Amino acid sequence: MIFAPVHLAATLPPLESGKAPMIEVHLLRYALAAADSGSFSQAADRFGIKQSTLSKRIHYLEDRLGVALFRRSSRGVVPTDPGPGILRKARQIVEDIDALDQDCAAIARGTAGLLRFGFHGSLGSGDLSAVVRDFRAAWPDVELAARERSRSRLLRALERDQLDFAVMSGQAARPGIVSLSFWSEQVMIGLARGDPLCGCDPLYWSDLRGMTFVISKVDPGPFLNDLVASRLSGPGFGPSVKVQDVRRENLFSFAGNGCCVVTTGIAREDDDLVLRPVHDAFGATHLEQAIHWRRDNDSAALRRFLEMLAHRYGRPLPSH
Repeated sequence: MIFAPVHLAATLPPLESGKAPMIEVHLLRYALAAADSGSFSQAADRFGIKQSTLSKRIHYLEDRLGVALFRRSSRGVVPTDPGPGILRKARQIVEDIDALDQDCAAIARGTAGLLRFGFHGSLGSGDLSAVVRDFRAAWPDVELAARERSRSRLLRALERDQLDFAVMSGQAARPGIVSLSFWSEQVMIGLARGDPLCGCDPLYWSDLRGMTFVISKVDPGPFLNDLVASRLSGPGFGPSVKVQDVRRENLFSFAGNGCCVVTTGIAREDDDLVLRPVHDAFGATHLEQAIHWRRDNDSAALRRFLEMLAHRYGRPLPSH
């Protein structure tokens, strides 16, 4: 026996004239389950509801679509002629919604999404390179967007919420910005090959008295300038410093003729340049590097990145 669709206007809200029907996703799930099983009873069991409830809901869906999806009989249900095409589209809708739900859940967990960061210097080596590489390996579905800028531009981008975090020397000292040091970079002295100081091992700041220090105007140049002054200034004496408005990789050609280059991290030597770490009485000199982020940034990906750093370096994160 074939059963005709039952009109449910008495028990469910009527459609508003002239407006396209809004189809609830759970109604599509009921219809797809019925089509897959060929039975309202089995489909109802799948959702833990009564068969009569599922039957009414599918009738309601058919009313809203204006098309009968199933032929009903005592043997179960089979799709009507237009049923397969409609159900195929319904299945795609449900799959897309499920995928969207999974994507949003991953973003909320910090295992997917976008993490924007800024830096000055180099991503080719050092701790920043290592932590970025490890984070990408651990969370490959988080897209990393990097931006190399000056210190002032990085801070401005943080304040405007254009970056999730920035890596640079020193503290930010700006309202709403958190700064936390995780690692440091070794201070290196670039000497012209053949300079007698190339043979000093270790090389001390005191060995460099009388040299002219060439420092980049670009960050972290100002911090290195202060560092040189703190190590070599004395009563009536201050070191000679020349500041060049070039990036680190273009600074090394200024080494020689009584000049040495001050930089951080590991750079590549060549036929004309020798790089040496510089020491004081306590060991090799380092320049602290800090991660800076907005206190009100609620990015789950940022939180996951910071937690990875805290675990890696044994540093607790601020409580708020």
